[in-house]
Amino acid sequence: MAALEAFKVPAEGKGSVADAARALCRGILEKGLAEALMAPMRLPDGIMVQHVLTKDAASLEAMDILAPVMAVNGATLVARLTRHEIPGQVAVVLRPCEIRAFMELVKLNQGDRSRVLIIGMDCLGTMEPLEYREWALGVESPGWQFFQAMIAQGSPPKGAPDIRTSCRACEYPIPLGGDLELMLVGSDSSEGLTVSPLTQRGAEVLADLGAEKVEAQKYREEAIARLVERRKAFRDELLGRVEKELLPLESLLKELSRCINCYNCRDVCPVCYCKSCVMDSSTMEHPSEQYLRWVKRKSMVKMPVDTLFYHMTRMAHMSTSCVGCGQCSSGCPMGIKVAEIFMAVSRRTQRLLDYVPGRSLDEPIPLATFREEELEPR
Repeated sequence: MAALEAFKVPAEGKGSVADAARALCRGILEKGLAEALMAPMRLPDGIMVQHVLTKDAASLEAMDILAPVMAVNGATLVARLTRHEIPGQVAVVLRPCEIRAFMELVKLNQGDRSRVLIIGMDCLGTMEPLEYREWALGVESPGWQFFQAMIAQGSPPKGAPDIRTSCRACEYPIPLGGDLELMLVGSDSSEGLTVSPLTQRGAEVLADLGAEKVEAQKYREEAIARLVERRKAFRDELLGRVEKELLPLESLLKELSRCINCYNCRDVCPVCYCKSCVMDSSTMEHPSEQYLRWVKRKSMVKMPVDTLFYHMTRMAHMSTSCVGCGQCSSGCPMGIKVAEIFMAVSRRTQRLLDYVPGRSLDEPIPLATFREEELEPR
């Protein structure tokens, strides 16, 4: 997508785009443009990066937007911050899939868009958290090295783990629905960070910060097109394999047979928001003798039971709103390809209903609306 306007935020320190992003966020806090700011920051261990909420501009020294890791989808956190009345606004730095998931939660009345200033960043992908930590332990400025390698060659640095499968298949690397866009793809990173206002609120913030207006990077659209084309090619190849190898019923049953009903995939899913899940209700508490009746009829019963029902229920509920962030597979202790299965099913559902989750607040969630002719043969 082409930016309407572009502004340059000068860098601090070593002059990287991460330093410029830090300067932008520091200005937002120091000028009182937000009550607090949530951004990816290095934790006390000095390596791992997670979302941190702060009101102290000095603490932003630990901010690192380039670290290729997303331990938690930030949509869940922003929903918690805005679900109830709060004084003023909170600024948040989010990846595209986090913004889209938050938009879905807003449609479900689980968050308030008006309470948050969204700073969206181009996303070059993320690694599995433990793989990232193991690699980053022995690397100086791992986020910066990752960023440079991805921009230059389209793959992580030599010796680094690859980005997650879901990231390699993501066709939305550019943020939709934010107020500001941190333009990392196709921009000159040598003199700071190019930022585009996506809303009037975003334009006002840049004006308050005194950002210098510049020409939009002429190579940006071309660079984005190449990135999206590469990801779509991988997505199509991946989903072709999933359709062939995992979606036939026998294959699906085999893949899901490893499920232990830990519900990690549900708990880390940003748009699986129900406070009371049917899987935790008395509906799923079977009388003891029921198990013996089942085994008498079938000879043997996999324990725990209801694992297939659980996944089918989640698919029915979530396939229209799935943003493909891949957190479900990352959270599965049994290595089930949950994200790949959901991605394939969601693609079918979303194409059938002509719906892109998180694209716009003006598009109602299909499961929450009724259109008499939406499933008519075309």
